[in-house]
Amino acid sequence: MWIKICGNTRLEDCVVAAEAGADAVGFIFASGKRLITAQDARAITSELPETLETIGVFTQTNAAQILATAAAAGITGIQLHSAFDPRRAAIIRRQFPKTKGRMRVLQVVHWLTDVSAETQMERFRVECKAIAASGLADALLVDSRTAEASGGTGVTFDWSAAASALQGLSLPVIVAGGLRPENVGPAIEALHPDGVDTSSGVEVSPGVKDHDRVRAFVGVVRG
Repeated sequence: MWIKICGNTRLEDCVVAAEAGADAVGFIFASGKRLITAQDARAITSELPETLETIGVFTQTNAAQILATAAAAGITGIQLHSAFDPRRAAIIRRQFPKTKGRMRVLQVVHWLTDVSAETQMERFRVECKAIAASGLADALLVDSRTAEASGGTGVTFDWSAAASALQGLSLPVIVAGGLRPENVGPAIEALHPDGVDTSSGVEVSPGVKDHDRVRAFVGVVRG
Protein backbone atom coordinates (compact mmCIF):
# COMPACT_ATOMS: atom_id res chain seq x y z
CA MET A 1 0.00 0.00 0.00
CA TRP A 2 1.51 3.28 -1.19
CA ILE A 3 1.27 6.16 1.32
CA LYS A 4 1.66 9.88 0.61
CA ILE A 5 1.69 12.61 3.24
CA CYS A 6 0.80 15.76 1.32
CA GLY A 7 0.74 19.53 1.85
CA ASN A 8 4.21 19.81 3.37
CA THR A 9 6.02 23.06 4.06
CA ARG A 10 8.67 21.97 6.60
CA LEU A 11 11.65 19.63 6.41
CA GLU A 12 11.06 18.15 9.86
CA ASP A 13 7.57 17.00 8.86
CA CYS A 14 8.89 15.22 5.77
CA VAL A 15 11.60 13.52 7.80
CA VAL A 16 9.00 12.21 10.26
CA ALA A 17 6.87 10.94 7.38
CA ALA A 18 9.84 9.07 5.93
CA GLU A 19 10.84 7.61 9.28
CA ALA A 20 7.24 6.52 9.92
CA GLY A 21 7.24 4.53 6.68
CA ALA A 22 5.49 6.78 4.14
CA ASP A 23 6.45 6.25 0.51
CA ALA A 24 6.05 9.85 -0.58
CA VAL A 25 5.59 13.41 0.57
CA GLY A 26 3.69 16.03 -1.39
CA PHE A 27 4.15 19.74 -2.04
CA ILE A 28 1.38 22.07 -3.20
CA PHE A 29 2.36 24.40 -6.06
CA ALA A 30 -1.10 25.90 -6.35
CA SER A 31 -2.93 28.68 -4.55
CA GLY A 32 -4.13 27.85 -1.07
CA LYS A 33 -3.12 27.58 2.56
CA ARG A 34 -0.34 25.03 1.87
CA LEU A 35 1.28 26.80 -1.07
CA ILE A 36 5.06 26.43 -1.21
CA THR A 37 7.56 28.00 -3.60
CA ALA A 38 9.83 25.89 -5.76
CA GLN A 39 12.84 27.34 -3.95
CA ASP A 40 11.50 26.43 -0.51
CA ALA A 41 10.57 22.97 -1.75
CA ARG A 42 14.10 22.48 -3.13
CA ALA A 43 15.55 23.33 0.28
CA ILE A 44 13.50 20.43 1.66
CA THR A 45 13.84 17.85 -1.12
CA SER A 46 17.63 18.24 -1.23
CA GLU A 47 17.78 16.98 2.38
CA LEU A 48 15.51 13.96 1.97
CA PRO A 49 16.54 10.35 1.29
CA GLU A 50 16.45 9.31 -2.39
CA THR A 51 14.09 6.46 -1.53
CA LEU A 52 11.37 8.94 -0.51
CA GLU A 53 9.25 10.06 -3.44
CA THR A 54 8.51 13.78 -3.67
CA ILE A 55 5.31 14.69 -5.51
CA GLY A 56 4.36 18.15 -6.72
CA VAL A 57 0.65 18.97 -6.87
CA PHE A 58 -0.35 21.28 -9.72
CA THR A 59 -3.62 22.88 -10.80
CA GLN A 60 -1.82 24.78 -13.56
CA THR A 61 -2.61 23.77 -17.13
CA ASN A 62 0.61 24.91 -18.84
CA ALA A 63 2.95 21.94 -19.15
CA ALA A 64 6.06 24.10 -19.59
CA GLN A 65 5.31 25.98 -16.36
CA ILE A 66 4.69 22.73 -14.49
CA LEU A 67 7.97 21.22 -15.70
CA ALA A 68 9.94 24.37 -14.89
CA THR A 69 8.59 24.39 -11.34
CA ALA A 70 9.24 20.68 -10.97
CA ALA A 71 12.86 21.08 -12.05
CA ALA A 72 13.42 24.02 -9.70
CA ALA A 73 11.85 22.13 -6.78
CA GLY A 74 13.76 18.90 -7.36
CA ILE A 75 10.69 16.69 -7.17
CA THR A 76 10.38 13.14 -8.49
CA GLY A 77 6.73 13.09 -9.54
CA ILE A 78 3.79 15.17 -10.73
CA GLN A 79 0.17 15.15 -9.54
CA LEU A 80 -2.08 16.76 -12.13
CA HIS A 81 -4.98 18.22 -10.18
CA SER A 82 -6.80 19.82 -13.11
CA ALA A 83 -9.05 18.10 -15.67
CA PHE A 84 -7.34 15.37 -17.68
CA ASP A 85 -5.72 16.63 -20.86
CA PRO A 86 -3.95 13.89 -22.88
CA ARG A 87 -1.70 16.40 -24.67
CA ARG A 88 -0.51 17.98 -21.43
CA ALA A 89 -0.11 14.59 -19.78
CA ALA A 90 1.95 13.32 -22.72
CA ILE A 91 4.39 16.23 -22.38
CA ILE A 92 4.70 15.60 -18.64
CA ARG A 93 5.13 11.86 -19.25
CA ARG A 94 8.11 12.44 -21.55
CA GLN A 95 9.93 14.29 -18.79
CA PHE A 96 8.75 11.89 -16.07
CA PRO A 97 8.94 8.46 -17.76
CA LYS A 98 7.56 5.36 -16.13
CA THR A 99 9.92 4.00 -13.50
CA LYS A 100 9.34 0.64 -11.88
CA GLY A 101 8.24 0.96 -8.27
CA ARG A 102 7.78 4.76 -8.42
CA MET A 103 4.76 7.00 -8.86
CA ARG A 104 5.84 9.56 -11.44
CA VAL A 105 2.58 10.91 -12.93
CA LEU A 106 -0.69 10.92 -10.99
CA GLN A 107 -3.95 12.15 -12.46
CA VAL A 108 -6.68 13.37 -10.14
CA VAL A 109 -10.37 12.66 -10.69
CA HIS A 110 -12.76 14.45 -8.36
CA TRP A 111 -15.78 13.06 -6.60
CA LEU A 112 -18.14 16.00 -6.01
CA THR A 113 -19.36 16.01 -2.43
CA ASP A 114 -22.33 18.29 -3.12
CA VAL A 115 -23.69 16.29 -6.09
CA SER A 116 -25.59 13.01 -5.86
CA ALA A 117 -23.85 9.78 -6.85
CA GLU A 118 -26.44 9.12 -9.55
CA THR A 119 -25.84 12.51 -11.16
CA GLN A 120 -22.07 12.17 -11.42
CA MET A 121 -21.51 8.42 -11.73
CA GLU A 122 -21.36 8.28 -15.55
CA ARG A 123 -19.07 11.33 -15.77
CA PHE A 124 -16.78 9.81 -13.14
CA ARG A 125 -16.62 6.42 -14.90
CA VAL A 126 -15.89 7.99 -18.29
CA GLU A 127 -13.06 10.12 -16.88
CA CYS A 128 -11.48 7.18 -15.06
CA LYS A 129 -11.63 4.92 -18.13
CA ALA A 130 -10.18 7.62 -20.40
CA ILE A 131 -7.21 8.13 -18.10
CA ALA A 132 -6.59 4.40 -17.80
CA ALA A 133 -6.87 3.88 -21.57
CA SER A 134 -4.38 6.67 -22.32
CA GLY A 135 -1.51 4.91 -20.58
CA LEU A 136 -0.17 8.30 -19.54
CA ALA A 137 -0.60 8.04 -15.76
CA ASP A 138 0.93 5.70 -13.23
CA ALA A 139 -2.17 5.93 -11.05
CA LEU A 140 -5.52 7.58 -10.65
CA LEU A 141 -5.96 9.69 -7.51
CA VAL A 142 -9.57 10.09 -6.37
CA ASP A 143 -10.09 13.20 -4.27
CA SER A 144 -13.15 14.94 -2.89
CA ARG A 145 -14.19 18.30 -4.29
CA THR A 146 -16.45 20.75 -2.53
CA ALA A 147 -18.01 23.91 -3.90
CA GLU A 148 -15.16 25.84 -2.26
CA ALA A 149 -12.05 23.72 -2.87
CA SER A 150 -10.67 20.98 -5.12
CA GLY A 151 -8.23 19.47 -2.63
CA GLY A 152 -7.13 19.53 0.98
CA THR A 153 -10.79 19.85 1.92
CA GLY A 154 -10.78 17.49 4.88
CA VAL A 155 -14.09 16.16 3.53
CA THR A 156 -14.65 12.50 2.65
CA PHE A 157 -16.63 11.33 -0.38
CA ASP A 158 -19.10 8.52 -1.00
CA TRP A 159 -16.74 5.52 -0.81
CA SER A 160 -19.42 2.95 -1.59
CA ALA A 161 -20.56 4.66 -4.77
CA ALA A 162 -17.00 5.35 -5.91
CA ALA A 163 -16.00 1.73 -5.29
CA SER A 164 -18.68 0.62 -7.72
CA ALA A 165 -17.49 3.08 -10.35
CA LEU A 166 -13.85 2.02 -9.99
CA GLN A 167 -14.46 -1.71 -10.43
CA GLY A 168 -12.48 -3.27 -13.26
CA LEU A 169 -10.27 -0.22 -13.80
CA SER A 170 -6.89 -1.22 -15.28
CA LEU A 171 -4.94 1.41 -13.36
CA PRO A 172 -3.80 1.66 -9.72
CA VAL A 173 -6.10 3.81 -7.57
CA ILE A 174 -4.99 6.12 -4.78
CA VAL A 175 -7.62 7.50 -2.42
CA ALA A 176 -7.54 10.96 -0.85
CA GLY A 177 -10.13 13.32 0.56
CA GLY A 178 -10.62 13.68 4.30
CA LEU A 179 -8.54 10.67 5.29
CA ARG A 180 -7.16 10.60 8.82
CA PRO A 181 -5.98 7.95 11.29
CA GLU A 182 -9.53 7.41 12.53
CA ASN A 183 -11.10 6.61 9.14
CA VAL A 184 -8.36 5.38 6.81
CA GLY A 185 -9.01 1.77 7.85
CA PRO A 186 -12.68 1.84 6.82
CA ALA A 187 -11.73 3.67 3.60
CA ILE A 188 -9.32 0.88 2.69
CA GLU A 189 -11.94 -1.75 3.47
CA ALA A 190 -14.53 0.01 1.30
CA LEU A 191 -12.35 0.86 -1.69
CA HIS A 192 -9.44 -1.62 -1.68
CA PRO A 193 -7.10 1.03 -3.13
CA ASP A 194 -3.47 0.70 -4.14
CA GLY A 195 -2.55 3.76 -2.10
CA VAL A 196 -3.79 6.47 0.24
CA ASP A 197 -3.04 10.17 0.54
CA THR A 198 -3.62 12.55 3.45
CA SER A 199 -2.93 16.19 4.20
CA SER A 200 -5.33 17.98 6.55
CA GLY A 201 -6.03 14.75 8.43
CA VAL A 202 -2.57 14.78 10.03
CA GLU A 203 -2.12 18.51 10.62
CA VAL A 204 -1.89 20.90 13.52
CA SER A 205 -2.57 23.76 11.12
CA PRO A 206 -2.39 24.08 7.30
CA GLY A 207 1.07 23.00 6.19
CA VAL A 208 2.22 22.00 9.70
CA LYS A 209 2.01 18.30 10.54
CA ASP A 210 1.14 16.64 13.82
CA HIS A 211 3.92 14.06 14.07
CA ASP A 212 1.94 11.70 16.28
CA ARG A 213 -0.94 11.71 13.78
CA VAL A 214 1.44 11.10 10.86
CA ARG A 215 2.83 8.04 12.68
CA ALA A 216 -0.67 6.89 13.60
CA PHE A 217 -1.90 7.22 10.02
CA VAL A 218 0.98 5.20 8.60
CA GLY A 219 0.63 2.67 11.39
CA VAL A 220 -3.04 2.04 10.64
CA VAL A 221 -2.38 1.61 6.92
CA ARG A 222 0.59 -0.70 7.43
CA GLY A 223 -1.34 -2.63 10.03
